[in-house]
Amino acid sequence: MKRRLQFVHIGKCGGSTVEKLLPRSLVISEKYSSFFESHINGVVVDSTCDYLFCLRNPIDRAFSAFEWRYKLVVDDALPDQVRRFPGERKVLSTYKSLGTMARSLYWSDGRLNQAVARDFHVVHHLRESISFYCRPLLAVVIPTNILGVVCQETLAADCTRILGVDAAEVRERSNASKRAIGQDLDAAAVNNLKRFLVEDYQCLAALWSFGALSDQQFWRVMTSSVEA
Repeated sequence: MKRRLQFVHIGKCGGSTVEKLLPRSLVISEKYSSFFESHINGVVVDSTCDYLFCLRNPIDRAFSAFEWRYKLVVDDALPDQVRRFPGERKVLSTYKSLGTMARSLYWSDGRLNQAVARDFHVVHHLRESISFYCRPLLAVVIPTNILGVVCQETLAADCTRILGVDAAEVRERSNASKRAIGQDLDAAAVNNLKRFLVEDYQCLAALWSFGALSDQQFWRVMTSSVEA
C-alpha cells in the first residue's frame, strides 16, 4: 500500500515553487497515494507518512522574511496584511531592518534582550522558524521516511533530482528587495542571529545526520550569503 507524503513548507525557502511542482511530478504520483502540505499552522506528526522538506540558511531566510513582510505591511500597506498579525506593523516600523533588530538582541554583557526577542517573534515567518516546523518531527523522521530536502540555495537541481521536474517555468516571486543582505547585516548582527537561531541550525544538523542532506547541501545551507 502506498504511503502519503507530507510536504513541510517552511516559509521563505522556495516552498511555493515546490508546491506548484508536486502535482506535475510523476515521481510523486507513482510513489505516493496522495500528498499534503504543512505550512504556517504547523506540521502533522505522523510516522505513517513520508516527508519532503524545503530549507534555507537560517540567516538568509530571516533576512528575506523581514524584507518581505516590511514590503507588504509597511511599504505597500496592504489592508489584508497590515491587520493580519497584531503588533507586526509596529515592530517592523520600529526596527526598519533585520540588522537593527539583530544588533539589539543581546545586551553588552551577553544576556538576551527579552523585549527584542519578543518583537522578533511578532514578525510572520520569523515566528514560524525552521525549528517551529522541524523540531516536532525529529521524534518520527528516520532515514527511510524522508523523501528528500529541497534547499533554496540549490532549488532547481534539487527539484530535478527529487521530483524529476524542471523548476524553471514556475519559479515564484522574490522580494525584489532594494537592500542587499550585506548592506544590512554586519558581523555583530550575524553573530547575534547565529546565537539566537541556534535551534534552526540544530535542526539542519539533525536532518544531515539522517542523511536527508548531502554534505554539499549541508555546507551550503549552513553558510549565509553574507558570509560566503
